[in-house]
Amino acid sequence: MGIPRERNPGLVAALDLARQALTLDPNDPRVQSTVARMHLAWRNFDLAERHFNLARQMNPNDPTIQIIWAWAQACLGHPELGLPAAEFAKRLNPRHPRWYDDYLARILFLLGRYEEAAGILEQKTSAEPEDHPRDMGWRTAACGHLGRTEEARRCAAWFVQAVGKYWRGDPAAGPREYVDWFVDASCLRRREDEERLRTGLQAAGLPA
Repeated sequence: MGIPRERNPGLVAALDLARQALTLDPNDPRVQSTVARMHLAWRNFDLAERHFNLARQMNPNDPTIQIIWAWAQACLGHPELGLPAAEFAKRLNPRHPRWYDDYLARILFLLGRYEEAAGILEQKTSAEPEDHPRDMGWRTAACGHLGRTEEARRCAAWFVQAVGKYWRGDPAAGPREYVDWFVDASCLRRREDEERLRTGLQAAGLPA
């Protein structure tokens, strides 16, 4: 956390390996999905959208592809498309891992359904709030939008502690830089979605 993409050796290598995999087998839907995820991480939104759609067209019954496609739709500005896909993914895999719900919560947040998003994220983060920096960021913003001032400020403090725990960027960075990193790393294509996220964080007392 905190290292710019172009200087992050893991992200650079991951994108390169995904491209190599695509060259070797462009007909593998999991390869298409992985390439899409890497492009999304790099905020190459048009390429991400293209490869996500190819992956889903190739295998619409793969629950992992469906849930990641659902989350990507929210990032790309189409949360109304992402929600039914997320619900379909959970039906395809009734014993789905918990991270499916992380993506569902983000979709619900971007639909303005803050109560539901906050509820899902509270279940995920309540036991060990300092171990979930991204989820705590979304929970903080949801509580901020709901006007739960005390809870939002408590979550904001956990968010700062959680990001600080994993931060590998400028050691002099603080809450403002943590918020900027979080918003950028959330990979939202539309400015209004970034502003929705910042507004919730600001309502929780963070410098957003």
